[in-house]
Amino acid sequence: MHGADLCTDIDISKSCSELAKDLNAAKHGRVLILVGEMEIEYYGRAASHAPRAPRLLVMKTDGALLIHESQKREPLNWQPPGARSSFECVGDTLRLRSIRTSPKEEVIVDIYNVAFVKACHLATTKLVVIGTEEDIARSIASNPKLIDPRATLVGTEISTPYGKIDVLLKRPDGKLIVVEVKNERAGIAAVAQLKRYVEYYRSQGIDVEGVLVAPSISDEAKVALLKEGFRFVDAKSFTSKTVKSSLDRFFSR
Repeated sequence: MHGADLCTDIDISKSCSELAKDLNAAKHGRVLILVGEMEIEYYGRAASHAPRAPRLLVMKTDGALLIHESQKREPLNWQPPGARSSFECVGDTLRLRSIRTSPKEEVIVDIYNVAFVKACHLATTKLVVIGTEEDIARSIASNPKLIDPRATLVGTEISTPYGKIDVLLKRPDGKLIVVEVKNERAGIAAVAQLKRYVEYYRSQGIDVEGVLVAPSISDEAKVALLKEGFRFVDAKSFTSKTVKSSLDRFFSR
């Protein structure tokens, strides 16, 4: 889709009734972005009134409504996805009514002196979060050689009586490698968790090695790790398949 096709300008020079008709048609499948003077009433679990002032209104395709002012991240008024909204005219004043049924809530917006209205086709993708423990675990799962050049993947999120193992690998000689992942400085608790997993397999007569992966490790945890015979692997050198770059900049110091 070309940039010029992303948004359509709604003609605000029309009469109120014609503008309301155009907006009700445009809101289906497109995000409405409107700037103008607005007076807002809210009724529901409480009640509120916002006097007439210039504001930004955004109506999304799932029914969500957001009304913003010039400061702060949170909207002044809003309705969640699933709200039913429609435009009408009260005299010559454009009015938006947005109704939520459960719980019963209603936002009424009287709109004056509209500066512009755009109807835009926007994406519905999901955010990909990089640098989480899951992201590090995926990096290891997709390339077990980060831990051991001979290792292959057994699985991730392996259930045990003591919790879920982040990544479980296996060497050709049959030895298992339990990998505990942290996306921040690893402490003594991380070593203790790894120890529980290792002892679980050893109690079954299985040869197993413990590996702790984190961007850094505390001195106390380092001593405990050496005592148990576990290995530490620095996660800062790992590469995310998603961003094709070092994960170093995402880690807590």
